[in-house]
Amino acid sequence: MSEMVVDGVSVTVIRKKIRSMNIYVKAPDGEVRVSVPERTSDRMIRRFVASHIDWIEVQRQKMLARHVVHHFVTGERYPVFGVPYTLVVQNAKTKRTCGVYKDGKQLMMTAMPQSTEEERKALLNKWQRTQLQDVAAVMLHNWADKLGVEVKEWHIRRMRTKWGTCNYYAHRIWLSLALAEQPVECVEYVVVHELVHLLVPNHSTQFWALMSQYMPDWKERRTKLNTPQKT
Repeated sequence: MSEMVVDGVSVTVIRKKIRSMNIYVKAPDGEVRVSVPERTSDRMIRRFVASHIDWIEVQRQKMLARHVVHHFVTGERYPVFGVPYTLVVQNAKTKRTCGVYKDGKQLMMTAMPQSTEEERKALLNKWQRTQLQDVAAVMLHNWADKLGVEVKEWHIRRMRTKWGTCNYYAHRIWLSLALAEQPVECVEYVVVHELVHLLVPNHSTQFWALMSQYMPDWKERRTKLNTPQKT
């Protein structure tokens, strides 16, 4: 066994008496392993892993989604841009007073008595959406200017397997609501990643060269983004 880092992703390499290379993501922590024929060069391994980076990220997100269970009750911990907060649920007198706000290291949720888990989740998601909109709007404006690109529209939605997407032809960007829980520098990585796709629609060498030009530490940011947070 040996270790290598490819595009910011740590990879465990296992050489075996096999004919082809195989890659998989191990539960529960998203460890990436690749099995290769005994005489495979490191260069070939790196190229193989690099060609599967998007698939690796999708698998890691699926894995995290399966292992994080919330009931939106007092005492649970939720990260707000990477900083953990403790949820406190209080009873509301009317639906108009329902909502979420920060108080020190606590997330105060005012919900109707006997509210369902889905209703409390909706309250938190609505608040998270507002937080992410404020942060992302500034980043998109500033980085679009730096890159010399135009974003015709952008939106936030729940995504199960991606942090963001870009429609090259429509100049439309979508960001995952889950970014509201990630450190700000990770949100910025996703924003820049999608904006660079307005210059290069694929993940070619040119794309990653532009990422390195405008955000030299993008690999570190991506690694942090795909590392499960401790709450």
